[in-house]
Amino acid sequence: MEDLQADTNEKLCLECGQPLGAGRQDRKFCNDICRTAYNNSRRKANPASNTKLPELRENETYSSRKVYDILLNNRHTLYYHTLYFGDTIPLRDLVGHGFNLKFFTSEFLDENGFAYRFCFDFGYRIHNDEVHIVERTEETF
Repeated sequence: MEDLQADTNEKLCLECGQPLGAGRQDRKFCNDICRTAYNNSRRKANPASNTKLPELRENETYSSRKVYDILLNNRHTLYYHTLYFGDTIPLRDLVGHGFNLKFFTSEFLDENGFAYRFCFDFGYRIHNDEVHIVERTEETF
């Protein structure tokens, strides 16, 4: 009698329609392939719902917003690394954290000829596949 109740309450995969079987009660798909296929077809059917861009400020374009977001991400990466781990990081780890080396707000050459690139108030220089992070505390205009 318990088997009949289990069969009548069994949920089906939203993509292929197969029974889900044992597992979490809130599952919707039988495997990752079905989940990915379902979401891809849903995105393809309604592409306008996938582009939720924030409202732009006056004289701002989507391109400038994207560049600003990249610069902020770079700055946050430098800030949080110095806060928790110190002022040196291997270059591959910095890039692995999503840092984009192509974007920076200013560049400075010190007296030894080392180039520092800044993302707002945090800067870095690359030397022997290591990144040395510095913080600029004074305002520069």
